[in-house]
Amino acid sequence: MIDRRHYGIIAFPTSQAAAAAEASVLAAGYACRLIPMPEQLSAGCGLVLQTILAELSEIRMLLSGQNVSLDGCYEVRFENRKKFVTEWEG
Repeated sequence: MIDRRHYGIIAFPTSQAAAAAEASVLAAGYACRLIPMPEQLSAGCGLVLQTILAELSEIRMLLSGQNVSLDGCYEVRFENRKKFVTEWEG
């Protein structure tokens, strides 16, 4: 189950890439879902793939092996009712 207060997201250049990524990640047995891009980010298609932060590296490698284009990976955390989105360095 994805922790709604601390998770990873992957941004994509197109909605087709986002949908393909979601299908691939789910087929591989990982928890994920497409959500709107956080307002702190402005690139890409407007959708991101939300996933468990600890699995982000494995998921990125899976998508890279399937030639799915990515715009970036990020860590999202909530503290004191504020959302923080930082570039993921995994």
